[in-house]
Amino acid sequence: MTEQKGLIFRFAEFEVQEREFCLVRGGETIPVEPKAFRVLLFLLRNPHRLVTKDELLDAVWQETSVSENSLTRSIALLRRLLGEDTREPRFIATVPTVGYRFLADVMVSEERPDPSLAGSATTSEDLSQRPKEGRPRYLKPGLAVGGVVLFAILVTVAVRHLRTPAGRRSGHTLSVSPGMRSVALASVSGGLRDPALSPDAREIAYVWDGENPERGDVYVQLIGGEKPLRLTHAASGFSCCTSWSPDGRLIAFGHCDDRGGAVFVVPALGGPQRKLGDATCLYGEGGWPVWVDDGRSLIVVGSCKPGAGRGIVLLTLATGEKRCLTAPPVDVGDWRPTLSPNQKTLAFLRMRRSNASVSDIYALSLSGGKPRQLTNESKSIWGLMWAADGQRIIFSSSRGGLAAIWQVKATGGAIERETLYPEVGSLSADGRRLVYVREIGSRPTTISQANLSAPGGTVLGVKSLISSANESDSPQLSPDGAQIVYGSAPAGFGGWGGEIWKSDADGGDPVQLTFFTGHAGTPRWSPDGKSIAFDNRNGSPSQIYVMDADARNQRSLTSGNYDHVVPSWSRDGRFIYFASNQTGAFEVWKHEWATGQEVQVTHHGGFGPLESYDGKTLYYSQIDGAGIWTIPVAGGHPVLRLPESPAHSGAYVRAGSSSLGSQSHGLTRWADVALHAF
Repeated sequence: MTEQKGLIFRFAEFEVQEREFCLVRGGETIPVEPKAFRVLLFLLRNPHRLVTKDELLDAVWQETSVSENSLTRSIALLRRLLGEDTREPRFIATVPTVGYRFLADVMVSEERPDPSLAGSATTSEDLSQRPKEGRPRYLKPGLAVGGVVLFAILVTVAVRHLRTPAGRRSGHTLSVSPGMRSVALASVSGGLRDPALSPDAREIAYVWDGENPERGDVYVQLIGGEKPLRLTHAASGFSCCTSWSPDGRLIAFGHCDDRGGAVFVVPALGGPQRKLGDATCLYGEGGWPVWVDDGRSLIVVGSCKPGAGRGIVLLTLATGEKRCLTAPPVDVGDWRPTLSPNQKTLAFLRMRRSNASVSDIYALSLSGGKPRQLTNESKSIWGLMWAADGQRIIFSSSRGGLAAIWQVKATGGAIERETLYPEVGSLSADGRRLVYVREIGSRPTTISQANLSAPGGTVLGVKSLISSANESDSPQLSPDGAQIVYGSAPAGFGGWGGEIWKSDADGGDPVQLTFFTGHAGTPRWSPDGKSIAFDNRNGSPSQIYVMDADARNQRSLTSGNYDHVVPSWSRDGRFIYFASNQTGAFEVWKHEWATGQEVQVTHHGGFGPLESYDGKTLYYSQIDGAGIWTIPVAGGHPVLRLPESPAHSGAYVRAGSSSLGSQSHGLTRWADVALHAF
């Protein structure tokens, strides 16, 4: 008896391994439901051919009696996993009322069934025609799959160790040392907000305005997946506040435009959205829907009595019946409802229209009674959630003078700093995962996930799921090659509002190190990797700062009513070079680390200093002149090494953006420094 061999199908960036029953992209396995996987296999065996619905139902479900809805759901799931835009499909096209057609070219090969032979050549063949040896076979329309053809793929990746700072770019990719992969630290443009975990914690829904600027649409994405599925296409107004149904089939969201607010639901696998009812809007957001009663009802922010303020309503989906949970006076508004884990208590924010910047937390039993006020401090509160134990409410507030995370018991009492949860967000049903947004200034830029050791346990780690494209500059690897430090500001901010960030060398686990709300830039590691120097402008002339590598002990090294920018360390760590205009024009200075003494190095103009690797020569450029200059570190005369513009030479890299920005003092040129041209 001939042993069955498994086929491997390749199309675009995907690989489907029949015997292993898995879909692979970039070396990462993407889980697929069995029926959907078999639908994909059938389509891959018949590329470019119209496959009818009956063919697929017979091939996948065989003798089982099912409706076309099962097939439709499998197709929708496959499209989501493949990152399809249903309006412009790359892979699966729908032929209305008839069936589907797989659009991409498919390359097929056979793998040996014996795992011990995994290192040997893979073979493939088309049953109807044996192709020439040594060439991979692409399936043509109407041809069946099978047989033996020699197939080999060799991939060679050459990367250089990142030795030099890179120029400003949006969504930059960094070269790293051999054995490490090159990773973009930012993946999408635009703002991200309102993430919500699916009931099984395998997917997230969120609002993103990258494809619909300023408005935003609802998207859904697998945790770890690369491409989201767009669920809405708003022509006007603003979307917000995603919420999964308990069975994971629907996503509710709010929408506001000139006609008012409303709450909608849309299938999580894609499809037409349906309006459930009107809602009240605040700051362009509306409804804040929350599922309750096993998905039979929604809690919505709206007005349920004439003359009443913005209250909270329980909407029964089957009948459309509304029941007022709160009906505050007309000058009072309730918003941001959140339900306790046992679905018995509702927490929400209440504000007065006379002072919309102040909110307080209230709690209400869904079985009846009056709302209980839990805070009374006249401070801003803009987000809240329940802890996994249902005993505490976690909220973000400026009550301490700065934005921070706080907690209060659901029964009231003292307010304390929250020490467990890093942010307010969407907590998984098992209490072990939290997704939330990180912000730079007032713009949401990253959706992150915190993994907890247990419900209410310690945080094991935080990873970035989706990052908004930022204007990131001057990345530099730490001396041990394990981390990157860089400056980052939201795209479109014109170079302002940036902070210093640090991440793993592969771009994972980004951590914000500074919170100046000014512009911090050009971070540089000390040779021993223990300190980071950077410049910062915070409503005053730029100064040079130093902090420990873990962001502690942030302090200014320079002072005065003039700009100090673009720091760099000497190779022995004794000095920090920088550019300063304290003499009326930018010159290079150096600050002695041990004594604090500052000495002027250049006298004919200087900017962007960097010491050579042997520590004997200082390279720098000038604000108003092209070319690269050098001067001996021990003292001597400057020499113009390259008079031509560095923009025309591949031997140079930009030192990065300083806190001056690109629009301050007429500074439009970055310092360009040759690191290995001589």
